[in-house]
Amino acid sequence: MSTLSDSIAAMREAFIDEARTHGFRLDSDCTALVGDIDIGDQQIEHQIKLDDDFPIRMPRVSTTSGEGGLSWHRESDGSLCLWSSDEASDLPWQSARKLIERITEWHKQSVAGWPDDDPDLDLERYWQPARLSELILYPDLDGLVGRDCLARRKHGGRVLRVDLGKAPTSQQRQRSWGVAVVDVGELAQPVRDFDQLEQLLPARCAGEARRGIEQGRIRILIVRYQRQGHDAALALYAMSRDTRELGAAESAHTGEQTHYVRAGLDAESLLHKKVAIIGLGAVGSSTAELLARSGVGGFTFVEHDQLRPGNCIRHITDHNYLGWNKAEAVRKLLHNAQVIDESCIHVIEDKLTSVDDVEQLFSTHDLVVDATGDNAATALVWMASEALNRPAVSVCLQRGGSVARVDRTLLRDGESHAPPIPPGGPHLDLREGGCGDPISPAPPWACLAAASRAVGMATDLLTDRNQYPPTHIDSLIGDPNATEWE
Repeated sequence: MSTLSDSIAAMREAFIDEARTHGFRLDSDCTALVGDIDIGDQQIEHQIKLDDDFPIRMPRVSTTSGEGGLSWHRESDGSLCLWSSDEASDLPWQSARKLIERITEWHKQSVAGWPDDDPDLDLERYWQPARLSELILYPDLDGLVGRDCLARRKHGGRVLRVDLGKAPTSQQRQRSWGVAVVDVGELAQPVRDFDQLEQLLPARCAGEARRGIEQGRIRILIVRYQRQGHDAALALYAMSRDTRELGAAESAHTGEQTHYVRAGLDAESLLHKKVAIIGLGAVGSSTAELLARSGVGGFTFVEHDQLRPGNCIRHITDHNYLGWNKAEAVRKLLHNAQVIDESCIHVIEDKLTSVDDVEQLFSTHDLVVDATGDNAATALVWMASEALNRPAVSVCLQRGGSVARVDRTLLRDGESHAPPIPPGGPHLDLREGGCGDPISPAPPWACLAAASRAVGMATDLLTDRNQYPPTHIDSLIGDPNATEWE
């Protein structure tokens, strides 16, 4: 019976046979294929090394005499960067012909200076890795270049935080290290060692950095640089007092721009929006978290219930918040996770039954989200929405958690909501002592799926895209009767 190893071995042999038809030969050690490739008006010899895990891993290709020069499209060992990870889904290098064509194109682009280059801010891959287990966190560097800085370690922590501060004394060096921050501007090609770095700095700055490392005062050197106008930084760790022993350490920026860069394209416009969420249970708490992480700048949470042990499997909070009001627990969790400051969240620890309270929510918020799963509360929200001409979103799980339904107001011309979904789903009588209502069998992922749909509809309204239909229904768990409402 054929095994995976047999298949990979066969693919390797097929590649070698095809490469031979293009003039390549195995070297004397049988570790690489060597051959000439026509590059412009000359022939340049290349070697192709196939690792043991070829074709899962791309071959390492290099020129035998160093043609091509320094480039952002070469690895630290001199091999050519031929495909990005986005282009590698079908392992195009399995074909020797395609590989040779790509090598030819690489040289063409190198001569032209990579005019369409999409810059990767990855200078660290041209340095040896540092022997450092901590993650180095640095703030915005504008005010730190050329000034005394420290990297402080907290007891038991896995990070080193960089900020302003004098170089530590010998007694302090176990918990804090000296840091130098330098700026080399736009880089035309990667910098691979301290000697190259030194050539890009003013003489005084370069001399201070070298002396600091050699005297043991500087343990971390942060290099700020640019590629095509994009700011980046490289953190180098001095593994000894020899500037040849600098290694690239794992590092990350802690500024506000980085904090929100993964929040989505709507984050900036959502920052000035306020959302009221009624019901901070399993679906409501996930809705709150996703909206906050997406950039919404202010909230009111309305919830009367306390967090019980059984809630924690589906709620975003955990056993550390047992006995807390669910809304207050969510507020504190989002604050502690540095998603949003707790001062931006107002909590109402009560049921929503007063018409005046509902009117107040609509008048002071851009959107009201009903995640109660309570028909009476939902009806009150919808009546207020229509009377005040203000938008609302309602989200719930139905049919035992097998269906997620999200509705919005206000209806536009020609729109109507989908009809009610017939009751059904798993027939399980789940009860918990001290809890009056039956417990929904909805799994945690179904709660998150419903919340995600609610956030999608809420964001659609808050950004005025208005592309969502008035009702969105997802059949989450296989249901033979799903065709009745889909």
